[in-house]
Amino acid sequence: MKTSILKNRIYSIISRILIILIWIFLSRFIDNEIIFPKIESTIISLVDIVKGPNFFNIIWYSLLRSIVGFIISLFLAILLGIISSISKTIYHLMMPITNFLTSVPTVAIIILALIWLNNEIVPIFVGFIMIFPILYETVLKGIQNVDEKIIVMADTYRVDRFTIIGDVYIPNVLFNLHNIISSALGINLKMVIAGEVLSQPKYAIGSSLQLQKMYLNTSGVFAWIIIILIIGKVLEYILEGVKYLWSRLKK
Repeated sequence: MKTSILKNRIYSIISRILIILIWIFLSRFIDNEIIFPKIESTIISLVDIVKGPNFFNIIWYSLLRSIVGFIISLFLAILLGIISSISKTIYHLMMPITNFLTSVPTVAIIILALIWLNNEIVPIFVGFIMIFPILYETVLKGIQNVDEKIIVMADTYRVDRFTIIGDVYIPNVLFNLHNIISSALGINLKMVIAGEVLSQPKYAIGSSLQLQKMYLNTSGVFAWIIIILIIGKVLEYILEGVKYLWSRLKK
């Protein structure tokens, strides 16, 4: 097990070194800062961005939009997933809705949101629309995949309905959500930033990316990409920490 983890870390380090080497090669080969910036200029832009007066406001508001959209999506996914598992009518009504949401292009959703909503709300709406179907399907499958033999046995021994829900259904749903929560949160953050690029709220990572693009500051765009990757990793570590604490508390 330890050998496998060590190998994975070595491969991860090698892949990062390769990315840096490719970056150095391409930047020198192209030799045009507007098309492909050098590492040095990207680091300078990164430092300038972090030192900027509104940097923490930009990060905070983008994260807040992402978290709010995610919580709304998760709440509705759990609620409608439970209702759909009980009511066949709701289940069949939700099928075309989720199919539509998973099929419609992201750009089309952003454009419609720009027509319908305030600029501050657009990124939240876009993030919600993109991850709600994923979370809903996960919750629904978690309920539907419960072994019927367990339920029959519980009914035979006249186990209380609330006990069945608490000890069988909820753990199954949480297990399914546990497997996709990190990727869903990552997708949500990306979609929120995509919504910000077009809706241009005052404090937003997407707005800052668009501003760098307008000034043809490609090194600034690269710097913001690095910041987004760091934020994604930090969120991933936080979630892993929460999962670890949860598993310890359960024991």
